[in-house]
Amino acid sequence: MRGAPALPDLEALSELDERLRARPTDARAVRDALARAETALAAARRGGDRRAEQRLLGYVGNARRLLGHHEAAVADLRESRRLAERLGDQRAAVVALARLGEALRCADRSEEAVRTLRRAEREAAASAAELRHFALQHLGKALLDAGDDAGARACLGEALALRRARGDAELVASTEAALRLLPPTQ
Repeated sequence: MRGAPALPDLEALSELDERLRARPTDARAVRDALARAETALAAARRGGDRRAEQRLLGYVGNARRLLGHHEAAVADLRESRRLAERLGDQRAAVVALARLGEALRCADRSEEAVRTLRRAEREAAASAAELRHFALQHLGKALLDAGDDAGARACLGEALALRRARGDAELVASTEAALRLLPPTQ
């Protein structure tokens, strides 16, 4: 990102709880990263760097979600999505939509999260196939939260197959962890 500070990987500053929702392992480091990202976001806006603005909005939204500021995260991620669409960046638009769905899930807005993540999965399938596993993973977790075990199992099973085909052991392990939350099939 041109002119943006090096920001820490938020996943490295978090862990998953029993519902597979991220929580900070070092809240102070996340707050510090958020403050740096907000400063960079303001600079990107002043400088008219819309691509940096879009990426930084995603980072800020994720940091706020991680800190439990769900409504602010939802607002940031909606704005990130709108900006990605205006820029014509379909890949960034899919990522922003999936992140928005996850923020809605963490805000306990299950129905809206499922709708948003279904849309992210459809858009990924149509134009950003390399992100389909990502959208399916988040959709599966949202369906699990919503009590749709069959739908969750189908989405997570498909995500697992795609992730195995990619050969990414960390992503495979993440999907396997989500599948373990489902009751056994009869």
